[in-house]
This record gives sequence, C-alpha cells and structure tokens, in this order.
Amino acid sequence: MKGGNKRLFIGIFAALIIMLALISVFALFIFRSHNLEYGATFSPKYAQYLGLDWQTVFKDSVSDLEIHKYRIPVYWSDIEYADDQYDFERLDWIMNYAEENNLLITLAIGVKVPRWPECYAPSWADSFTDYNFDKSAIDFLAVIVNRYKDYESLERWQVENEPYFPFGECRAPSPERILSEITVVNNLDGNHPIQQTTSGEQSFWALQTSDTDVLGVSLYREAWSYATGEFVFPFSPMFYSVQRVLAEMFVDKVIISELQAEPWLSSTTFENTTESIDDYYNRFSAEDLVTNIRFAKRTGAREVYFWGIEWWYYLKDRGDTRLWEAGSQIINQ
Repeated sequence: MKGGNKRLFIGIFAALIIMLALISVFALFIFRSHNLEYGATFSPKYAQYLGLDWQTVFKDSVSDLEIHKYRIPVYWSDIEYADDQYDFERLDWIMNYAEENNLLITLAIGVKVPRWPECYAPSWADSFTDYNFDKSAIDFLAVIVNRYKDYESLERWQVENEPYFPFGECRAPSPERILSEITVVNNLDGNHPIQQTTSGEQSFWALQTSDTDVLGVSLYREAWSYATGEFVFPFSPMFYSVQRVLAEMFVDKVIISELQAEPWLSSTTFENTTESIDDYYNRFSAEDLVTNIRFAKRTGAREVYFWGIEWWYYLKDRGDTRLWEAGSQIINQ
C-alpha cells in the first residue's frame, strides 16, 4: 500500500473508531439503566363512566398500588356549572385526601384537559365570542389557582393538555389565550412549576418547550381511529430518546405524562354486549403493560404516569385482577 493511500486508510479507520465511540457514548447516555418514578392520571369522570365509585378507585390506587403522584384533570364544565357559580366538592375532596396521605398532585387546568372529549367548556359559554370565551377561561383558571396554590400536596400546574394537537371536540386553539393562561398562573403562583404537554408520537417536542418548566409527552404503542381502525406506531425508543434529549435543552424535565396502560377503546366498545371480561383483557394484557414499561425505560425518561388505572379497577371489579396486580408489582419492584 502506498504511503498516501495508507494514511488515507488510517484516517478513515480512525474516523470510524471515533464515530463508533461517540455513538456508543450517546447510546449509553440515552439508554442508561435507571429506576422509574411512577404516577398516574386519574379522572373521576372516567371512573364514573365505567360504573365505578370514583372515591373508592382513588383510595384503593393509593393503598393497594401505592401510587403517590397523580395528574388530576380539572373539568371546567363540572366546577363552574353556571357563570360565576362553582361546585368544588369533588376537587376539594381529592386535594384534602392528598394532604392527608402525603400525595403529590399535578392539576391539569384549562379548556382542554385529559380524557375524551378533551375540551370541557361549560354549555353556558358556547355562544360566547372568542374574546369573552377566552376571558371566562382565564378567569376560571385564576379561581382554581387561588383556591389550591397553598396546598402542600400541589406539585405543579399543567396548563391545557396537548393544546396544539388536533384531537377532541374543541374550539380552534388560541395561542394568545394559552400564553395568557400561563402568565396568569405564574403571576398568581410563582412557587409551582408549569407543565405543558404534547403528543409524543405526532409532534416535534422541542417546539413545545417555550414558557414551560416541565414537558409531558404521551407514549402510545397502539391507537385507533375511525379512518384506519387499530394501528401500531412504528417508532423505536431511540425516536423518543432523541426527542427527549433535544427538548431537555430548553426545559427542566421531560416526563411521560401518558403511558398507555389500557386498550384504546372505540366509542362503541360498551355497546357490544357479546364481549366478555377475557375479551376486554386481551385488548390490553399484563404482558402488554410490562412491554410498555420496558419501552418507556429505554427512552431515558425518569418519571412516568400510567394512563388507565381506572380500567385496571374496572376489570378487577369484575373478577379479573391481572392488570391491577401487574401494575402493583411494577410500581413496587
């Protein structure tokens, strides 16, 4: 081999070694082994939809599953049932129970909050102009922040839920209103971080990091739509890891705010009375839950919130404890 070619070969070989070393270091960084901190989104409305006593489900998730971090949707339409008239009974109960049991609560506030139909504007605001609608939404946030900001159990505020992701029965999102909501929350309570959320599968996370301290993302392996029926997202943990690393350049923390832990049910699921509990379980099994947890760990996220503990209880209440027990084992391992 001639001298020039030999030097070229050595240079290429050295470059490849350096590249492989950098890839290895990067892989170790984003796939490092670590313990997960578990929480759960809990919706009293969804528990009631499933025919359950929501207080029992919540208390049993604390005592049996030993969950101590919750994301609680604050439903505007339920609390401000008429203009400037409020019913805080349900949310007061949750926050007081959290105080008594040393729980940590993220309150999801705004027009769009977790669980279908996603947006919970009260019917009395339906005819409002955009200006009056936005003003009423911001006024409601101020009421909630002032009522609960001094609770020791409050960990952070989530302002809206995936506001720019076109999913749900919602008015078109108003970036000006959302920015105003964040400003109002910060002005009224400078002691708790702001969390925003985005679709983990269908957005570029780093674009959702302005004006927030914590970014929450979804992690769904399987989904359903009217157009396609059931489908599987084709992404690997690397997809989420790279997005996480980029987003963490702009926020304090990236968490998985929704880890799929239940089947994606169509609106007609419960109309099909021929399905058995086994059929329901087979839509999403304990093995699926374990698989999703392993996947979540490989993304490098350290805080994960289950999406579906109400469903676990629904099956448990009908004699199938497999998901409930699998969740308990994962949380307490």
